[in-house]
Amino acid sequence: MKHLYLFLFLIFLLPFFASAQSNYKPGYVVNLKGDTLKGSINYHEWEKNPAQVTFKNGSGNVQEFTVYNARAFAVNGLEYYEQRTVSVSTDPVDLGKLMPKSDSNFVTKTVFLKLLMRGKYASLYYYNDDVKSRFYLSDAADSGQPDELGYHVYYAADNSNALQYITRYRTQLQYEAQKNNVAGLESLIGQARYDVDDLMRIVTKINGGSGQQMVSQNLFGTRWFAGAGLNYNDMLFTGTITYGDAYSLFPKASVGLDILPNKSTQRFFLRVEAAFTGDSHDFKDKETELKVNQLTASVILQAYYNFYNSEKLKIFVGGGIAVNFSTYPVHYYIAEEGIDLTPTKNTGYPDYHPLWESIVLKAGVILNKKIEIYAGYSPATTLTNNYADLAGNVVSYQAGINYLFGAK
Repeated sequence: MKHLYLFLFLIFLLPFFASAQSNYKPGYVVNLKGDTLKGSINYHEWEKNPAQVTFKNGSGNVQEFTVYNARAFAVNGLEYYEQRTVSVSTDPVDLGKLMPKSDSNFVTKTVFLKLLMRGKYASLYYYNDDVKSRFYLSDAADSGQPDELGYHVYYAADNSNALQYITRYRTQLQYEAQKNNVAGLESLIGQARYDVDDLMRIVTKINGGSGQQMVSQNLFGTRWFAGAGLNYNDMLFTGTITYGDAYSLFPKASVGLDILPNKSTQRFFLRVEAAFTGDSHDFKDKETELKVNQLTASVILQAYYNFYNSEKLKIFVGGGIAVNFSTYPVHYYIAEEGIDLTPTKNTGYPDYHPLWESIVLKAGVILNKKIEIYAGYSPATTLTNNYADLAGNVVSYQAGINYLFGAK
């Protein structure tokens, strides 16, 4: 258990080393004079619209830009933001924060709106802060000033806890379609959800099936990996058979697939891994001997997060669950039996689990998005089959190198 505490302690320390991380991508900034400054933007997975960004020019000079010194900025092929002064609704839509009546309060703020689509007739924007997510629509014929697409949720005034929805955004979209002589969208708009997919689909149709999409259509990505390492097992029996620990060092081979929700930043990833390893343990004292050889194939489902996430170096932690399929080509127990204490070999005893689960905890680094070096730990897992007076437990430590390839 002390090893698990040490592992968790190291995991919690990692965020303190992450403050200097960067993830620069090609991009540009438009300053207040209208000049376009080309270079790179320190790009993160912005869940909320950023209030400032870090820009690096071709000479390596770094500068911070905010809504007070930039008109716009872009990460090429990924995201585009415009500085806009807009009305922002302040009522929450999370069920735990709803009001007992409709709250139509607004504040005027200068923010970076994320431009989702620029069209001939209408453009669609997005803004998210600590309160909620909002969408904005601008009309090219009406000075292009974005107006929030209204969506509000509140509890009914009769104390019935029934939810009331104000879907003004549908009326606004229908008005925009009629103004631009686009027919046949009534049903689509009437069923539209307040989300990016439905709203993008409608705004595209209002623009006659065209429009410049300003965000990456698909940030989802995958990559393959293959690697080798070492598996160090510590086995201990307790109960009617008692020995000291027996250790085993065995090679490990693995292959698998990483799923990247955002292939540009690669901060978070899911992993499906197939691994093969083994171990061999021999316990002896003056009267008895127990031997077990184990071969194990595993399917491991994991989730990892890069606490430090720069282009050339990523530091990750995470873990998951392994489903293990084991065979035991050699396992027996020799003990003195009978009146004459004759050494007797009991082949197949004790009985071990052919199918068992274990927890996997890992930490490591990824170099240049290609080479992964990791260390892992699996807490004690019982391998013996439901003996009331006997338990064989194994603790596992792993280390290895993976090669990452085929990212797309």
